[in-house]
Amino acid sequence: MRSSKWAVAAGIGLLIFLFMQVLPAIAPAMKGESAAIGRGEAKRIALAYASERWGMDLGEGSEATITHVGDDRMVAYMTKHKLTDEYDRGWDARYPTDVYAVDLHAADGSVDRVSVHMETGEVVGWARVGDAMTDTDKAAVRDVEAQTAKALAWLKTQPEFDASSWEPIGSLTEGGSVILQSRKSGLSDAHLQLLVQPDKVLTYRYALPDSFSEEIAKQRKIADKLSMTGFLLPQIVMFVLAVIYAAACRGWTSFKRGLFLSAAFFVMYAGFMFNLRPGLRASSSGMNAIASESDVTALLVTNVVILFIQALLTYFAAVGGDGLWRSMGRSLWPRWQDADYGIRVKTAMKQGYMLAVILLAAQSVVLTGLGLLLGSYYGSDPSQSAYNMYHPWLLPLLAWCAGISEELQTRFFGIGLVRKWLGALSGSKSGGEASGTGGRSGSALSRALTSIAVLPATAIWAFGHVGYAVYPWQTRFIELMIIGALFAWFMLRFGLLAVIFAHVVLDSTLMAVQMLSDGLSSDNIAGFVSVLLPAAVALLIAWLHERRRGGTGPTAGISR
Repeated sequence: MRSSKWAVAAGIGLLIFLFMQVLPAIAPAMKGESAAIGRGEAKRIALAYASERWGMDLGEGSEATITHVGDDRMVAYMTKHKLTDEYDRGWDARYPTDVYAVDLHAADGSVDRVSVHMETGEVVGWARVGDAMTDTDKAAVRDVEAQTAKALAWLKTQPEFDASSWEPIGSLTEGGSVILQSRKSGLSDAHLQLLVQPDKVLTYRYALPDSFSEEIAKQRKIADKLSMTGFLLPQIVMFVLAVIYAAACRGWTSFKRGLFLSAAFFVMYAGFMFNLRPGLRASSSGMNAIASESDVTALLVTNVVILFIQALLTYFAAVGGDGLWRSMGRSLWPRWQDADYGIRVKTAMKQGYMLAVILLAAQSVVLTGLGLLLGSYYGSDPSQSAYNMYHPWLLPLLAWCAGISEELQTRFFGIGLVRKWLGALSGSKSGGEASGTGGRSGSALSRALTSIAVLPATAIWAFGHVGYAVYPWQTRFIELMIIGALFAWFMLRFGLLAVIFAHVVLDSTLMAVQMLSDGLSSDNIAGFVSVLLPAAVALLIAWLHERRRGGTGPTAGISR
């Protein structure tokens, strides 16, 4: 790596990233406009409200669960139609799209939900859903006119609501709540609705145009199909091939390769999933729906099993990928036994930081361009929210998991596999570059074959991310094809460790920005630490390696 050239590129990239992503994201937090209350405070507010309003006292055998839930479709609608500022000024204080849903589970099995504003701490809705509807209740619900009159009369007794601001739409929810619609305009074709059932339910929801709901449903259906056919099925095939090539290439590698990284991946990701249990609850509930704890437990167990399979794939991809590249004359991954291993880890870490900044800038520019070209818009995903973690400071664990698994599976093994096949078809045995990590290209044919090999592996990686709440689905696919191609180039140029560090730093930085902007003061330090942690890990590895060798290793760095 010519440090001056890459340092200049990284410096420019840092400025682009700061101005395009960091400053806009953290500006509200810096002004004190987005300070959020914590999960514990939300629980305290809900318990106090339940005690004061209903005389409820959670005793032995009772519990309270706190979940950040949100209306992701409404968020998407507002971003598409540029209504966010209008919503913040006129609606958010009383009818936020995101709340802390505190579910109070009584010893008798009944459940009451109190919805708490995440910034002000105000109670913005509640539902007492513990009692099942009797036959008499069900019969009464059929009389919409009578139920509506009763709801409007009761609403007049609630001091925080002006009953004259709401009009009935002539229908009820499945649970028997009367649906009232706000007379206030300002949300384009969307409408705010109040759900009222005297002494049982007083909450709200946003009603979106059918055309938009159908558009979102269509986008999600396409994304699900692409995730299945473009990512999940290839992953299964890749698992089988990784096992085969790990055995076939055992003469060039060792079955000890990847043991530590795959084990670390599983332990960190499993720990992250247990930390994210409220997020799993959010994925199976909603603004006005309460998730079953048994469903959440089943989802958690399923995820841990999938993670174990992913860890096995990561391990065999590490062994098979190392064997494939070495069989083609490339050494992209140094070994612990190498005398200069510690030095190379430190070098890879430094390269990783510079490459990460370049990637962050590229991502910022690409997403901005796609926003203009495709009219991209974004929803929200409370299931991955830091507010839905018992310990939000553990969020950066996900960066390490992604950096380890995705680089070993997609880049290291995936590209190596296709490159091996292309070489066999063309009669070329070389991996494309001179021996060593990132040497100059050998021939035009080798360069062409290597470039072609990048495409299918990168496409699989991109298809694995189209399920995020970014619309249309092409946005993430195109973005990640570009970013994935850069990752591949960097791996071929600087080696596997450099791109693992680059991936970890990139994700850690994005997560740090999220933590700095989420309004939780406890996350600020954790955000900064997460960005510095890769450097600390690299220095620790280098120190351990030097200590094991008794300090006899080389002292000179490796230049590119």
